[in-house]
Amino acid sequence: MKQIKESKFSNIPEADVVVNHIRYRFRKGLNTNVFVIGLSGTGKSSTSHRLCELVIQQRPDEKLRMICVDSLLGLIDAIRQSKPGDCIIIEEVSVLFPSRRAMGEENLAIAKIFDTVRKKMLCIISNAPLWNSIDKLMKAQGHTLIQTVGIKRIEGIVISKFWRLQTNPATGKCYKHTMMRKGKEIPLMITKKPNKELWDEYERKKDIFMDDLYAKLKHKQVKKKEKEDKDMGKLKPKIRKLTKKELEVHQLCNVEGLTHQKAADKLGLHRTTITRRLQNVTKKSTSLRE
Repeated sequence: MKQIKESKFSNIPEADVVVNHIRYRFRKGLNTNVFVIGLSGTGKSSTSHRLCELVIQQRPDEKLRMICVDSLLGLIDAIRQSKPGDCIIIEEVSVLFPSRRAMGEENLAIAKIFDTVRKKMLCIISNAPLWNSIDKLMKAQGHTLIQTVGIKRIEGIVISKFWRLQTNPATGKCYKHTMMRKGKEIPLMITKKPNKELWDEYERKKDIFMDDLYAKLKHKQVKKKEKEDKDMGKLKPKIRKLTKKELEVHQLCNVEGLTHQKAADKLGLHRTTITRRLQNVTKKSTSLRE
């Protein structure tokens, strides 16, 4: 951090080492998987979006796109519709594909996607709070790791550490290497604020994503509590009241003992109508006993 504090931010090239690394891989016909990690409030989402902008700005004539996704279906659609060089951001990747579900269906699916997406030569940027919370199959296919350190609000920048990733295919262990600029190790980088219009749209989508996430979590907890209460005999039976017509038929047939036909004759109805209403009475009575 001392290097950054003693430098003028205007003189520091913005994320140039990472952007050049992505461009180098693209020229080689390769995709790039970037992971951005950082605690809440350190600027990981801002860094993800700004990095996409910088990559796209390097090739203005190709009309590259930045696509932000928050689900497996969204990622599949984005990749299918993408063209070489596009940037895709996966928000909260550890929520969508957590490490504790390493062999889950969705985790295996995204691992296959990461393994086959090289042909598309895309730049996929995934962010999460913690490195260990990301699925290990995804991490094994990463090429760059960025860790946001903090935000300098007056200067309007995010400061980050960054490394090139290398995975040992025999052990699956992932190694971090400091990246270089002109033969000199560069351990820190800065990113500026993303485009305001794009950032506002991201914030809107993030709110929708969080609302949906909270709704799903609440639904699961409500269902869990209902099951626990039922198992403990705490649930009150659902009272299904008989209608006036059902009560009338119940009184004639079940209380007074009339046959279905006699009850039908007395009420001026068809016998099948009496039978149907009595069936409803039986169903509701069963529900009450349960």
